[in-house]
Amino acid sequence: MGKIAEGNAELLAVKICLDCKTKNSVNVIRCRKCKGSRFRKKDLAPRIKK
Repeated sequence: MGKIAEGNAELLAVKICLDCKTKNSVNVIRCRKCKGSRFRKKDLAPRIKK
């Protein structure tokens, strides 16, 4: 991720809408784009390219 620890925490403080894949802040109840209420947290592990 980034070189600054505070920046990393800010990048990971995101919920992803399962319906439209929009990034939302952690403390939302409804998606800002589609108004859905199904979320997942952003993946914490970096993805490894093969």
